[in-house]
Amino acid sequence: MNLRQMEVFRAIMLTGSVTGAAELLHLSQSAVSKMLSHTQQRSGLKLFELVKGRLVPTSAAKQLYEEVERLWRNVEKVHTLSKELADPTRGNLYVAASLSLGTTVVPLSVADTIKEHSELQVKVILPLPNQLIDVVADKIVDIGISTFAANHPSIDVHARFTCPLVCIMAPNHPLATLRRIRPRDLVGHRLISVPFQELYGLSEEKVYGEALEDLNKGLEVRSSLIASLFSRATGEVAVVDALAISDTLVPPLEIRPLVTDESIDINVIHNRYKPLSPQALLFQELLVFRLQQYCGGMQGQMA
Repeated sequence: MNLRQMEVFRAIMLTGSVTGAAELLHLSQSAVSKMLSHTQQRSGLKLFELVKGRLVPTSAAKQLYEEVERLWRNVEKVHTLSKELADPTRGNLYVAASLSLGTTVVPLSVADTIKEHSELQVKVILPLPNQLIDVVADKIVDIGISTFAANHPSIDVHARFTCPLVCIMAPNHPLATLRRIRPRDLVGHRLISVPFQELYGLSEEKVYGEALEDLNKGLEVRSSLIASLFSRATGEVAVVDALAISDTLVPPLEIRPLVTDESIDINVIHNRYKPLSPQALLFQELLVFRLQQYCGGMQGQMA
């Protein structure tokens, strides 16, 4: 599979259709169809099934996609490096962050950095936690801010912080009368939940204890930020990481500490074999300063 075939295959996997892939790549639909047909003929693999008007990947395509994504990241790395070598004065900063951090402390830290380097070109991606570790290990980004432990031989943890779990809800919610909320207090109320294991490496059993089996998890979403938006829309209670709360994004909500022994680890990481540019070092310093303010303030409020 050559580079153009990889690009078309990846676009179809992302969009689920020839039409979507054509729009993404700015190609004609016939060109995408021909490239897909040629790829399947040359490889001898059936990559997609047509189901209700959408191209559904086969098991072979799913396995192939994992390797294509890994190779594509390296292609992007070469492209980025060539641009940096062509214009060394401008400077680039590439950051990977978990979703809740990517919508709170990261924008503020990026803004602080740009004040010092107005020509800086910044790219921020918000991958899933396991993918975030990969892009740092593969030297795709300069700095990573992860809510997962970074157990990788090529990754250094520059700083580590602890973020509590909190309950958010409408001001008129019955639980808003409580100063702190225990897991057992959530029983009898419809709960907006997030996948703690997938996002933070935490088990629900440890977060909620014996109350878990009695909880009404009426709605599950994929991030604390989305849970915050749903809480604002419905007024229902959600359990999220405290850094996902932003007054500008989801006002007005009541916030109460969740009484649990579990908390979220935030790791500022980088690849030990990739030297950080002056811009990346400044961003890292400003990010750590912001996290010290946020996390220190939160723990003071929790006390």
